[in-house]
Amino acid sequence: MGFSFNIRKMTLGMKIIYSVVALGIVAAIVIAIVMSRNGYLANTMRLLRVEGTVNIENGDGGTKPVIDNIRFQSGDALNTGADGLASVGLDDSKIVTLQNDSRAEFTKSGKRLELKLTKGALFFNVTEKLSEDETFEIKTSTMTAGIRGTSGYVYYDDEGRDSLVITDGVVIVTAINPETGERKYAEVRGGQSITVYLYSDRTKDSVEFSITDVKENDLPEFPLQMISENEELINRVCEFTGWDKEALKAAASAALAAVTANPDVTATPVPTSNATATPKPTNTATPTPSSTPTPEPEETEETEETEETEETKATEETEETEETKATETEATATPSPSPVPEATVTPTPEPTKKPDVLVSYDVVIEAEIPTSNPGDVGYDPAATETISYEFTIYDVPLDDNGNPDSSYISDYVDTYYPNHGYWEIIKTTGNYETPD
Repeated sequence: MGFSFNIRKMTLGMKIIYSVVALGIVAAIVIAIVMSRNGYLANTMRLLRVEGTVNIENGDGGTKPVIDNIRFQSGDALNTGADGLASVGLDDSKIVTLQNDSRAEFTKSGKRLELKLTKGALFFNVTEKLSEDETFEIKTSTMTAGIRGTSGYVYYDDEGRDSLVITDGVVIVTAINPETGERKYAEVRGGQSITVYLYSDRTKDSVEFSITDVKENDLPEFPLQMISENEELINRVCEFTGWDKEALKAAASAALAAVTANPDVTATPVPTSNATATPKPTNTATPTPSSTPTPEPEETEETEETEETEETKATEETEETEETKATETEATATPSPSPVPEATVTPTPEPTKKPDVLVSYDVVIEAEIPTSNPGDVGYDPAATETISYEFTIYDVPLDDNGNPDSSYISDYVDTYYPNHGYWEIIKTTGNYETPD
């Protein structure tokens, strides 16, 4: 007995019910397709911008075509030439841009994302804070920056040292000395730069950080260019650092104008001399004529008178000269001046010094952290290590004894370092500024 379906025999109510069900099925299919595509785009690394010479290496050592929106796979690497620039969207909220003469390798496993800068420099912009189970790290040869939602510039300085400038947000930097194995941590905030120093002549403090405050005019040309192209980023950076928006734009314009006016200068070669050396003339000896004796003149009365006259004149001139000198000496002599009474100096009262103002605290803590991260091969949440590092906290409220409020620091550590199981304050140092 077969089953037949005849819509003509259906009542009006049944037709309406079937129509609604059919529309619901179609809508569900469309939503599924859209959500699938959005998920694909949101979690896909892809090329967004290319200028100049750029090439992409795949994990097998081959190359990929450089075209807009081409996908990046884990293990791919991006290279820029002397005139190159390239931006990669790691997902919808993370963009990195390589400047010229740079190279970066991309690794992605689930919600763990790693970018290793092996040459040059890059600017990163993360517009949304990462979720608790998500990680994003930018690595250099000895430094790892844990990114949670911030922007900044990673580069090697003129001496080849690993360096980082943060333009907004907070980043935890880990540095490891490959020779000693020593590891240290530091916190860097928007408006600060950090450089890693490594020493091979010691086992303790073989890793040191230099952290300095930076202003708008201190930024290198490339991060200035990246920030000035994004109005939303300009506002975010100025809000976090307190920088002046117009001053930041002026610094970017000045840097761009300087680059435009002074492109890469090619050294001027020293011209080769075309002058022909003039030979020195040969020194030919000139014969010296034989000496002919000259007869001595005979003495006469006129000669004797002439000699007497000359002697007389010489004597008179000497006497006149001595008299003139004596007269000039007398005229030059100046009588001793009368002593001038000393003026009475009224001391100027020193201005009252304003008391220094506490602006921040440097805090050293010891903390217990996992030895590996979720997603690592062999990850063991029970395996931990105790580390110590220093960071700076601004606007810390004080308790009744004038010490930093420990509960505020506790909340701060728990917010920015959620993977710490145990921690303890070892040292606090107040930073003061003298008001104008």
